[in-house]
Amino acid sequence: MSMKRTPILFIIVYLITLQFSAWGQGKESFPYNLESPSVKYRLPSVLEEISALSYYGPNQLATLNDEQGRIYVYDLDKKEIVKRIRFEGNGDFEGLELVGKDMYAIKSNGKLYKFNIDIEGVVESIDTPFTSENDVEGLGYDKSTNTLLIALKGKGDTNHVKVKGKAVYGYNLTTKEFTKTPLFVLKDKDLERVLGSDSSKFRPSGIAVHPISGEIYMIASVGSALVVFNNDGSPKNLSILKRSLFPQPEGIAFMPNGDLFISNENDNGGTILRFNMKQN
Repeated sequence: MSMKRTPILFIIVYLITLQFSAWGQGKESFPYNLESPSVKYRLPSVLEEISALSYYGPNQLATLNDEQGRIYVYDLDKKEIVKRIRFEGNGDFEGLELVGKDMYAIKSNGKLYKFNIDIEGVVESIDTPFTSENDVEGLGYDKSTNTLLIALKGKGDTNHVKVKGKAVYGYNLTTKEFTKTPLFVLKDKDLERVLGSDSSKFRPSGIAVHPISGEIYMIASVGSALVVFNNDGSPKNLSILKRSLFPQPEGIAFMPNGDLFISNENDNGGTILRFNMKQN
């Protein structure tokens, strides 16, 4: 498969030798203030276990409850669910991404679904190389390569490919093929040099591509962090997320203007945090 982005191994230890600031960057250069959300949306009980986000339309986000094959469209102005789309029965759904009129949703066991948001009752099931051992947790879209990004929370191994670390694979929507090897691998032992002894618990829960910069944003609910990579795959920024604001970050998405949204599961009710992009 022809891909513009070359598979790359993140060697974080190299950045450590250049001081932590080369990896963490200063707050003034990061386009969001993650300690002060612009808006906090408290979600209805049906989205207490919100597991994924995707841009749906002007001031609207598509959301997913991880126990049901049902899309809930949340209107940011009305602060309520304005549309429900059922596409599958119950299951552990963890990733969601709208590409044009096609909605993609993925289960933790790797089962991928595709359906047109304007046509009810027609759902395509796409075979993938992933299993429950991979524990799929994130689904994003890279417009520059027309590729879905699939972040694995569990094992990075697929078929005969052995991977040590957390992996991100691709599914090219033009060729309809999965990458045989990961686009990216985040090695636990290298990440430990940045985050300390608990870094082995760093497990991705969501992934999205910035609509303006093309940078890749990955959040982790276990490890509570946001990692940003340049569009060539090199690491750029790591931010530790405050538990008081991010009790369990699961979904991530952007508006076309660059505003960032992160959803959180919470026993007291799910939330979506909005972070307006800083203007230069």
